Amino acid sequence: MIPSLYLNFLLAAGFGFAIGELISISVNRKRGRGLALIAGIAVVISYVISIFPPWGLHFVQFGIMGLVIDLLAVALGVYVAITRVR
Repeated sequence: MIPSLYLNFLLAAGFGFAIGELISISVNRKRGRGLALIAGIAVVISYVISIFPPWGLHFVQFGIMGLVIDLLAVALGVYVAITRVR
């Protein structure tokens, strides 16, 4: 479980960085609260899309602890994305 935990946080931070950087590049490196909100929402939407089939409901396998870990990873991704455009 430990290696998948690290992978989960690493992937979330990577997706947050990528989403934040993509938004930053697409608006010519402008910054602001509106862009930070868009980046945070984009990370949350990417997580919601990833838990639906055909990718599978992976948090059902791990129960409440898996869901908590996933939510912490999403929070990390949101934080990274927001700091890229703020």
